[in-house]
Amino acid sequence: MTSRGHRRGSAVRGLLSLVVGLTTLTAVGAVGAAAGTSAAGAASSSKITIGVDAITEASPNVLQQLAMIRKCAKLLGWKLVVLNANGTTTLMASDMSALVNQNVNGIIDIAITPAVAPQGMAAAKAKGIPIIGEAAPLIDPKHLVAATYAPSDAKMSNMLAKRMIQVMHGKGQALTLADSAIPAIVIRTQTLRKDVKGTQIKVAAVHQVNLSNPVADTQTAVADSVHANQTINIVWALQDFEFSATLQTIKSQDLGNVGVFSYYLDPVDFGLLRADKGTTIPEAVADSPVYDSPWYVFDAFVNKFVLKKKDWITSMSIHPLPYVLVTPQNVQSSGTTYHYPSFQPFFVKRWKSEGVTVHPG
Repeated sequence: MTSRGHRRGSAVRGLLSLVVGLTTLTAVGAVGAAAGTSAAGAASSSKITIGVDAITEASPNVLQQLAMIRKCAKLLGWKLVVLNANGTTTLMASDMSALVNQNVNGIIDIAITPAVAPQGMAAAKAKGIPIIGEAAPLIDPKHLVAATYAPSDAKMSNMLAKRMIQVMHGKGQALTLADSAIPAIVIRTQTLRKDVKGTQIKVAAVHQVNLSNPVADTQTAVADSVHANQTINIVWALQDFEFSATLQTIKSQDLGNVGVFSYYLDPVDFGLLRADKGTTIPEAVADSPVYDSPWYVFDAFVNKFVLKKKDWITSMSIHPLPYVLVTPQNVQSSGTTYHYPSFQPFFVKRWKSEGVTVHPG
């Protein structure tokens, strides 16, 4: 297994894509045009090599996904080539091309939209190397990605909106920390707006977060917006890092009882939520184990490379992702990760039942 060393930068988990102007999203778990192709060089299971084009290893979430990818590869006895783009579009593109030139059997795309790496993805398709996206919806009008596996941003938004309406009694003025370049954030924004329609919760201000310096920009935007408009009592923190940055800013600057509603738990969030247990501060984080999406990816690759199935794309319905809404009232009493049931027993049993060799791990 090879892996480029960490090139740390300011990019964070919320950095899912950097390109605007396209309109077609791949459905989660949907089959693209590349699905029917066969990967070049696929032979016995022990000779399979999977390439990974990761958007940034500065993201805690990406590191969790890479850990799960390595676990899956170890169980199957496969090799990995992991490249870290460090949030840089030129590296996202060159890394994709590099993996294609190495003739890997399949490629895992962690949150890199095809518009960023069109040549590499087109070359993969031409060579019959399937690409599977994970962690985020992708804009893919040319169907360069065979399938995409990620939690539903709409479902998590529905959960947040319901909680928001309840604890805010259907009233409030919201600051939206947006990013029109990221498909997942667009989905979250649109769903929240739709779900609060008909209530007295309104968007009072919108700030486009600067991803070149996201935490500091979030802190400044929250402070400036609430000072400028003291009717703001809700923040839609649409990317994971924004929850802690927003909540800490509200408290350190004594901005009042402003509710914060966000997505995906980071380790620091648990302590922040526990600190507010027993208070009336309206806050919540919608979460799902996005780091378990590699299990679907590897199951699909098992179907294709080992079992030689024609219809090889795995449906997420075989073992659906769980969803939770974590608040100060229900946050677990200790730890910095949510205790989701492991996906490993289900998929190991599934692979063994099909006669696939599974190694200890």
